[in-house]
Amino acid sequence: MVDSDVAPMRLRMIAPVSDWLADPTPGQWSWFAMIGVPGLRHQVLRHAGLDQYDCREPTELPQPFRTPRWRVLTDAIDRFDTLDSQHRALLVFQLAQLSYIQFVFKLAGAVTPNGDPAHDRYAYEVARLHARYPGHHGQAVPVFERLATSSKDRLLALAACAQGISVAIRRGRSVELATSFEAHGDGIIRDGLDDEWHTWLVRSRFHRALALLRLTQRRGDDMREDLRLAAEFGDRLFTENVGGTDLTVATENKRIVVESQIKAAGRVTDSESAARVRARCQELDRMDPYCVEARLVVAEGYATVGDYAEAAWRYERAGELGTGVGAIGWFRAAQCYEVIGDRSGGLNAMGRCLELDWSAVEPREYLEKARHPVGQTP
Repeated sequence: MVDSDVAPMRLRMIAPVSDWLADPTPGQWSWFAMIGVPGLRHQVLRHAGLDQYDCREPTELPQPFRTPRWRVLTDAIDRFDTLDSQHRALLVFQLAQLSYIQFVFKLAGAVTPNGDPAHDRYAYEVARLHARYPGHHGQAVPVFERLATSSKDRLLALAACAQGISVAIRRGRSVELATSFEAHGDGIIRDGLDDEWHTWLVRSRFHRALALLRLTQRRGDDMREDLRLAAEFGDRLFTENVGGTDLTVATENKRIVVESQIKAAGRVTDSESAARVRARCQELDRMDPYCVEARLVVAEGYATVGDYAEAAWRYERAGELGTGVGAIGWFRAAQCYEVIGDRSGGLNAMGRCLELDWSAVEPREYLEKARHPVGQTP
């Protein structure tokens, strides 16, 4: 939980949120978007050989290993029943960044909106975690629906619409549900919102969610338009006076938009020129160079434009960061090496994939075939 120049962007939110928990400021909410990957902390510690730091719950970490920020975290956990909604929201976000999403569900229990703006914001944060966690989207959707239709905070209602669209497509596979959230969001926008910084942020997120829906609907031109609007509203966030965590939020939003643009280029034929895709890959790599998921997206972008040699190297860079996601990087690197005819590169990449994920079937079969080619006696 200490500051680090080599932390991925999603982990750079840990320090400021810890400071907010330690020294509360009334009305201080987290506007960060990215949520920690469930179980990632365990994977990182296991691959790094730091098993002594691994614990199922943050309160189980041995005292000698607890930093001041970790003690702030456990103190807030101990006082959870007395925390107000604002600080509960900050705490559950912090726990999620540290991969303790299951612990959040145990700590918070069922949280539903009740009409109080602060409590509803807390309910929204818990619902975001349910939306991210496999098999839990059923707990998230009713919360987003209620917030979208009845929240007194219209900006929160629009944010819930964006989340609802995303979870409907990514988890529920329901275009009908997504279009329902779209209709609610369009109504909120038509009725008018203040033309200010946080509105631009939520509008950017709403249009990014709409782009995902348009992709599912196979409406390529409309998808590109929503991505353009997501980028336009996102660019407004970089005002002359923006700084501190607001600048971090603006940068995070831009990073996600650029990632979405790269992914879209690979899913819609002729959606972007090769030069533009490469430029966006370079931009994403500069913004979040130590994020394994960002490295995968960059590699995907190069593969999209047919530069398989560069894609293989980029996938290897993702693999070098370890974890299950890194295993995917090595596997895809091997596939790229196959395309360009580099057999030795493919074998090495598949071997590295197995080092990270010993249960992977295809890499094991690939290596077995290399050892015992068809037609030869083992």
